[in-house]
Amino acid sequence: MAIDTTRPHIGRIYDFMLGGHHNYEVDRQAAAQILKAAPTYPKWARANRWFLQFVACEWEREGRNQLIDLGTGLPTEGHFNELMPQARILLSDNDPLSVAYGEEILKNQPNMTYRLADIARPETLIEQATEFFGKERRVAIACIGLVYLVPDSVVATLLRTLYDWCAPGSVMAMSFGTWVEGGNKENIAAALEQFWRQARVRMYLRTTQEIAQLAAPWRMTAVKPLQEWLGVPDMFTREELEAAGGCMSGAFFER
Repeated sequence: MAIDTTRPHIGRIYDFMLGGHHNYEVDRQAAAQILKAAPTYPKWARANRWFLQFVACEWEREGRNQLIDLGTGLPTEGHFNELMPQARILLSDNDPLSVAYGEEILKNQPNMTYRLADIARPETLIEQATEFFGKERRVAIACIGLVYLVPDSVVATLLRTLYDWCAPGSVMAMSFGTWVEGGNKENIAAALEQFWRQARVRMYLRTTQEIAQLAAPWRMTAVKPLQEWLGVPDMFTREELEAAGGCMSGAFFER
C-alpha cells in the first residue's frame, strides 16, 4: 500500500506522542498544533499505553490467552503483540494504512492476525473472530484508546454485539475520556477542535455512569483514573487537570 506522507494520520500522530518512529514530518507538524491546545496530551497518550501494558500483565497473570483488540492503530511501542507473545490475538482497525503497517509488524507471529474491520459494522468483526478463534468464545476484549473517538450509538451496538458473541467468563478492559470536576471546558473544547482540524477525528467525553450504560449488559467491576491504575497519582498536577478540562479513566468489565 502506498503511504500518503502529505496528510497527517491519527495513528502516526499518536505514535509520535508516544516517542515512536513510525511518523513523518506532516504528522509532527499536526502534533505541534494539537499541543498548543492540549499540552498534556503526550502524558495522556503515555498513560493510555501504560494502561494497555498494565492490562496485558493482568491478563497474562490470569492465564487469558485469547484476545480481541479493537481499534489497534499501530501495534508499536509496547503493544499486546509484544507483551503477550504466546497469546492468540485478533487485532483490528478500520484504517487500511494501520492494518498494512500491522501486517508487516506481525508477519513472523502466526498466532496473531490483523484484520480490517469497521466497528460501525460489528457483524464483520464477529465473522472474523469466529473464523480466527473457532469455537472458543471465552475471550478478553481490549477497548483501549477507542471509545473516545466513537459516538454513543456505535459504542453501544458494538459492545452489545460482542457481549452476545462472547461466552460467560469473558472480560473487557476499556479506557475512556471524561470530564474533570472544576475543569476548564473552554480549553477542552479548543483541544477537541484541534483534533478535528489536524487529524479529522471527533472526540467524545463521557461520565463513568454513561460508560456503564453504553457498555451494558457488560458489568463494570472496577473504574479509576489511569494514573491511579498505574500507581502514579501525582503524574498530573491539579492545575494541569483543571486546565485540560478532561482526563482519562480505565474500567474493567465482566460477561
